[in-house]
Amino acid sequence: MPVVTQKDGDEIEITDHSAVTQKKDRKHQQMEITEHTSGTTESFDKTNTKKTPGFSEKWTNAINWIRAPILKGIHKITHVSAVHPMSMIIGAVLFAIFILVLGLFTNFSVDVDEDVLWTPRGSNPVKHMNWIDDESGFPSDTRNFVMVFHQDSATDILGQDQVSRIFSALDAVRTLPDYKKVCSSSPGGDCPISGVSKFWNNTAGIFQSTVASDEEAIAAMSVLTYPDDGTPVSDNDIFGNAIRDATGLLQSAQSYTLVIDFPEDDEDANESPAENFESDALHAILDLDKQWEAESGNAFRVEVIATRSFPDEFERAIINDIPLLPIVFVIMGLFTSAIFFKRDKVRSRSLLGFTAVISVLLSIMAGYGLMFVCAVPFTSMTQILPFVFFGVGLDDAFIITGSFFRLDPTSKDAVERVREMIDDIGMSIFLTTLTSSLAFGLGCISSIPAIFWLCIYAVPTMVFILLFQLTFFVSCMVLDDRRIQKGNRDCFRCCSRSKVDNESVQEESMADRFMGWYAEKLLRPWVKAFVIVAFVALAAACAVSTSKLEQSFKFTDVLPNDSYITDFFDAFNDYSVRSSVVPFAYFRYVDQSDESIQDEMEQYVNDLVGIDAIVDQPQSFWLRDFRSFTENKTDSDFTAQLDAFLADPVFTELYSDHIVRDDSGAITSSRVLIHMDNVDIEEVTEQVDALEDQRAVSEAAQVNQGHDDFRFFTYEGTYNIWAFYAVSADEILLTTVSSVAAVTGVTLLLVPHWTAALFVLPLISVLYVDLLGVMQWAGISINPISYIALVMSVGLLVDFILHVLLRFYESHGNRKEKVISMLKTMGSSILIGGITTFLGTLPLAFSSSSIFHTIFITFLALVILGASHGLILLPVILSLIGPEEHVGAYSAGATKATPGEETKGEVELQDDTAYTA
Repeated sequence: MPVVTQKDGDEIEITDHSAVTQKKDRKHQQMEITEHTSGTTESFDKTNTKKTPGFSEKWTNAINWIRAPILKGIHKITHVSAVHPMSMIIGAVLFAIFILVLGLFTNFSVDVDEDVLWTPRGSNPVKHMNWIDDESGFPSDTRNFVMVFHQDSATDILGQDQVSRIFSALDAVRTLPDYKKVCSSSPGGDCPISGVSKFWNNTAGIFQSTVASDEEAIAAMSVLTYPDDGTPVSDNDIFGNAIRDATGLLQSAQSYTLVIDFPEDDEDANESPAENFESDALHAILDLDKQWEAESGNAFRVEVIATRSFPDEFERAIINDIPLLPIVFVIMGLFTSAIFFKRDKVRSRSLLGFTAVISVLLSIMAGYGLMFVCAVPFTSMTQILPFVFFGVGLDDAFIITGSFFRLDPTSKDAVERVREMIDDIGMSIFLTTLTSSLAFGLGCISSIPAIFWLCIYAVPTMVFILLFQLTFFVSCMVLDDRRIQKGNRDCFRCCSRSKVDNESVQEESMADRFMGWYAEKLLRPWVKAFVIVAFVALAAACAVSTSKLEQSFKFTDVLPNDSYITDFFDAFNDYSVRSSVVPFAYFRYVDQSDESIQDEMEQYVNDLVGIDAIVDQPQSFWLRDFRSFTENKTDSDFTAQLDAFLADPVFTELYSDHIVRDDSGAITSSRVLIHMDNVDIEEVTEQVDALEDQRAVSEAAQVNQGHDDFRFFTYEGTYNIWAFYAVSADEILLTTVSSVAAVTGVTLLLVPHWTAALFVLPLISVLYVDLLGVMQWAGISINPISYIALVMSVGLLVDFILHVLLRFYESHGNRKEKVISMLKTMGSSILIGGITTFLGTLPLAFSSSSIFHTIFITFLALVILGASHGLILLPVILSLIGPEEHVGAYSAGATKATPGEETKGEVELQDDTAYTA
């Protein structure tokens, strides 16, 4: 940079980097300088006259004062890495391994309880679930083994042969070796079985001896009470879409449902015999269905589900996707190695590219290990993060190497170039790490445990990614530079070449040359006009699309695509009028012998039946049958009447598990089963409406007034995920607004120009709306999986904006020159970083479940939108209205300035020339 110094005499010495001094006549020299610099004489006068700094200068000085200690700390870390690279590499590797091993062998735990992970903390379903499990006194739920029999053509299945096949399936389970052992702990020493087999006392021999035709089978199934115990028959529970004639004779049915209730295992038991037996039973039925499918002309099918089915299939989905993690590691390793490859065997840096991937791997190990040590549970959702980290974690590596490679190694050693590199890009990588970590951190305000734990894992890992880039990767970069200076070949350090071609050191990469060509084309007036119009149209279209975004989620989406659970629910929904949502209405903390309380219980049930989700009255309600039973028995008290009522075998069978009594015989709690048959389990709006409608009935009940803990309420396990649906829209809005506000605040504090926030806030807002709109176009709805992607998106989207914006402010020249400089020096790194983010999530496209596929689609949209806005729209906007002031980067050797302190003796010019008077 030329420096013009005024001496005591008539001469002016102009000194440039080549130390050439020219002497001219003073008057002629002053005229030349005036013509060349457009008013430098006035600048000379200003340097001798103290002026009050303007608002922009004060702002910049204040921000640089804040940034100085941050950059100083980064300098210290990288200086140690550059001076002692081998020690730093060994230390970083040992640290990552140590903390991971320590975590695995101390406080590591896994939480896969979906009822807990997806239910908002403190919500009514959580409170009610805990009360039922821990305090209610109701017996533990049995382990339901459910079979649905149907024909592919959805035709009538009433008949002798069809019932015979049901007994074949039942016996396939009952003849398994451990069946009697498992059922021995059930009441009566046998597992209860409900379904059409009960018309023949669940015995194939009775059926075969009494039924010789379809007519006889249909007549036996048309009775209204079961022959063995006299309990009433519920058509909707055992038949699918059954039709009777005027006499009550069955005319048709599309399916049969058979349920075997295995006893729940003892929680304190070391083994789970019933759970283990379920696995054998599932395999037996699935094998039987394959046999039936192989029979020529047989359309009869059986679908099955058990208590252990969902955890098993969900685990299978995870196991199936585990190989994707090493695949992404290989992909990223090959890509980064290819990016750093050169034909020159010495100048090639493929091995350095691979160490960048190793750096991210070590960061994940350290971050996860720290969370294990802190006893943060590992959940099914945290397995998503490594794919994201591999994608975004390499961005800093490309920015670091892009700056380092631009420095001339012939005039400065590696340590000095590392210092200058940090001056150049240190705040940029720190700022994007901070904003991403902050966005993840604000995700912790979510009341959804799965989201909370995922964000807890993400924050420290993001920090470790930066730290390992500044330590491990910078050390690897310095060692690689020494290799080149020695003439050793890339990847084969023992092989050397006698001479190193230093002339090719600063040759521009293909990506940098492309970005230079691209910048010139982008800034043509007609291109800029087209870009503005195109992005405005895109924003408008995405806004319209966003308005159509809906909540939708099938729980089977998180299962493997070939899961038998999906087949079961497809058959159940197609061939049955029943919904899988069957809540209990609970009554507690009241005197249920009081007739007024009993009236309120009756009214509560009637009010529930009045909501849209519930069509029919309960099939059996103990209070109604009790009142009918005691109508003519007024000579005894309530306890005696209840004793007599429950002594009846029919009522004992129906209600013994639904009434809890204390030692005195008084009822402490009771319940009644209600079917929500008018709820589409694939329609989130109906599910949320059903949840809110039943809650409104509970809130309106007189007995619940003034009580935080409802005396009357309903609960079903499905309520847990419904509660998530109910709050997800508000929580997404809260986390998004908080994240955008936080990112904007960080921009104001750390980007040294007051206009930065005016670019960041609207661009991030538009990007987020665009992302939502593209998701809607791709058929993605708001659900637990897309919620996770949206929580991560703000922190990742802002990276594309901040790198560009910060480099623009630090570049010299007019707007066009600053944009060209920014794109040439930072554009290629951002573009390659976007590609790595895409490649990091690419293996998710081949996941066996839609859970990862949704993440892939979302991140594909995120990369395309982020890169296009950061490398197309923002440069155009900056070329039109960007500030032209130069904001220099803080230098490690600079004196720490205080806010408001003005620069003396130097005038910054747009032609990159500084004149010192």
